[in-house]
Amino acid sequence: MGGGGAMSMANSGLKYNRSLIGKRKFKETKGLLIKKSGKTKLEFKQVSSLELAKIKTQIRQEARKRTKRLTIAYIIVVVIFLSFIAYWFELFI
Repeated sequence: MGGGGAMSMANSGLKYNRSLIGKRKFKETKGLLIKKSGKTKLEFKQVSSLELAKIKTQIRQEARKRTKRLTIAYIIVVVIFLSFIAYWFELFI
């Protein structure tokens, strides 16, 4: 029966990884950060409703541009792919 050394190394690696999982203490670190800074809530800038409307329209316009570019890119890729398939089938017919 071969492979005994490889199996024992795998088992020791698993044990080591399990031991590392228990050492992560994210909640303690988070609590320490809150104690140091003294802040518990996020603070956002106060913006007027007019500026907020401008920001929203700008975000929407950027999203439309992004989706338009992505759609055009998909169409170009599909056309190229279909042309390669058509060319490939012409070779075998």
